[in-house]
Amino acid sequence: MRRSLMTAALGGAAAILPAGAGAQVETIPALTVTAGGAYSTSPFLQAGGNGGNGGGAFSTQLDIRPSLTLLGGTETAVISGTYNRADYFSRFGSNSGYGVGINANKRLNPRATIGATAAFDSSILGANNGFITPGNLLQPIVPGLGTGTGVGTVPGTDIGTGTGAGTGGVIGTSPIGTLPTTPVIDPSGVNGDIGLIGARQRRNALSAGVTGSYILSPRSSINGGLNVARSTYPGSNPANLLASDFTSYNGNFGYSRTLTELSSIGFQVSASYSKFAAGFNTQIYTPRITYSRTLSERWTLSAGVGAGVTRQLNQTRTILSVDASLCRSTSERTRGCLTAARVPTVSGIGGARVQSNVGLTFSRQFDENWSGAVSGNYSHVSAALNGVSPVLSLGAQDLFNSDVSVARRLGRRLSAVGGVGYRRGNSIGNRTANDVTARLGLTLSMGRFQ
Repeated sequence: MRRSLMTAALGGAAAILPAGAGAQVETIPALTVTAGGAYSTSPFLQAGGNGGNGGGAFSTQLDIRPSLTLLGGTETAVISGTYNRADYFSRFGSNSGYGVGINANKRLNPRATIGATAAFDSSILGANNGFITPGNLLQPIVPGLGTGTGVGTVPGTDIGTGTGAGTGGVIGTSPIGTLPTTPVIDPSGVNGDIGLIGARQRRNALSAGVTGSYILSPRSSINGGLNVARSTYPGSNPANLLASDFTSYNGNFGYSRTLTELSSIGFQVSASYSKFAAGFNTQIYTPRITYSRTLSERWTLSAGVGAGVTRQLNQTRTILSVDASLCRSTSERTRGCLTAARVPTVSGIGGARVQSNVGLTFSRQFDENWSGAVSGNYSHVSAALNGVSPVLSLGAQDLFNSDVSVARRLGRRLSAVGGVGYRRGNSIGNRTANDVTARLGLTLSMGRFQ
C-alpha cells in the first residue's frame, strides 16, 4: 500500500514538474541546519513515573531542513524534507523524526490549474524535538476564495488543509484530507491522536493526492481534489484499539463566487471513508458555506460553517462544523494568524472524534539582524464517538502548546537561535503531564531563499 501510494503520487508530480524542450526552469535550492542543546522537564509529555513530572534531562538537538523549488513559467514544484534528532544525556535515550514532501502545480491555461502532492512523516507523537524558530515557523495555509490565475508555491505541511482557490488570485495547493478547508494551526502535528501522547508511540503518516481548479468566469471558480492517506503505528496492538492503523480515502468539491473586489462566498463539500485495521469503518461528510473577505491591505478573514456528519458502527451523528481565520500575511516584516475550528476527524485511537482548535502564530522581523516568533495552540478531542472500544473508555483529551523564539543574525549565513516553550496535555485515563523546554543553538543557512 505504501509503495503504491507514493508511486502514484510521484508519477503525477513528475508529469507536472517543470520540463520540456525550451522550458526555462529556475532552480532554487535551500538548506538550513540547526544544532544546539536543550533542557526539557518532560520531553515526551509522559504523566508520572519514568519520564513524567518527576524530572527532566538535557539533550543535544539537531534539525535539518532541505528544500528545492523549481519554477518553470506556468509550472512550479517544491520538494522539501525535515530531519530532527534529540540525544538525551540521561533517562530518555534518543529520538528522531523525519519527513519528505513534494508539491507540484501546472497552469494548463488561463482558467485551469492542476496539482499533485505526496508527503511522508515519521515521528514520535508528542516528542519535543527540533527548533521552533522564526525562520521555520510556517504560515498556516488559509483557504481563500479568490478567482485569480496565479500558481501557489507553498507546500502543505500536514494531511488535510484544503484545495480552495487562494485569496488574491493564488491557487491553493495544499494536500487534501478529511478537513479540506480548515486552517487549523497545530504545532504538535498530532491532530486527533492526542490520546497517544505520553506512550512514546511512533506514527508513520503517508498521503498522496491530486487537485484541480477552474475559473468559470471573472467572478466564479470551482475546485476539487482526491486524496489517499494512511497512518500506521509501529509496535501497537490493533486488537485492543489503542492505536489502530487506518487508511482514509478523501475527496472534495468547492465553488466560490466573488461578491465584490474584497469579498467572496461559496460552498465546499467533502467526503471521507476510513478503514481501520481494528475492523470498523468510518464515514465523514462535511458540507459547508464558505466566506472570505479582505479587510485591508494587511488583513484577511476567512470562515466556514456547516454540518459534520459521522457514520460509524451503523450509528450516525451530526455536529455543527465551523472554522475561521484572521490573518496578516502581506507584510514582509510581520506575519500572523488567529484561527479557530470545530470539525469531525479520525484518529488511530477511537476512530471518529470531534476536534476543536484555537491557535495563534505571529512572527516579526524587527531589523536586519533580529527576528522573533510566538505560537500557541489549544486542542480538544472529544470522547470516542459511537462507543467504538469495548475495552477502553475513551474520554476526551486536551493539549496546549506555546512557544516563544528569537533569532540573531551573526553573519550572512549564520544565526543564533533560542526559545522557551510550555506544553500541557492529558491522555487516556485523564493523566496530565506538563513540559517546560528551553533551547539554544546555531543555524546555518545555505542556498537561496524566497
